[in-house]
Amino acid sequence: MVFAASTGKQVAQERDEWGNGAFTKALLEGIGGQADYGHTGKITVNMLDLYISERVKELTQGQQTPSTTKPQTIADFPVAVR
Repeated sequence: MVFAASTGKQVAQERDEWGNGAFTKALLEGIGGQADYGHTGKITVNMLDLYISERVKELTQGQQTPSTTKPQTIADFPVAVR
C-alpha cells in the first residue's frame, strides 16, 4: 500500500503556515481524527485515503492530487484508533 503526495507530473506544495507540505498536513489531520467519518474512534485506510485526497485538493486549490495504490486483495483496515 502506498500513499503519495501527488501524481508524477505535479509538484508537492508546502507553505510556512502549514508547517510542512499539504500532504503531511492532511495526513496528520486525518489520523488526528478528522478522517473518522463514522465517529467510531477508528480511522480506516479508505477513510484516510478519502480525507487526504479531498483535503489536499482543498489546500492547494486543485493543483495537487494525492495518489494511493492498494492491492484489491487487501480489505479496509484501521490505521489509527483514538
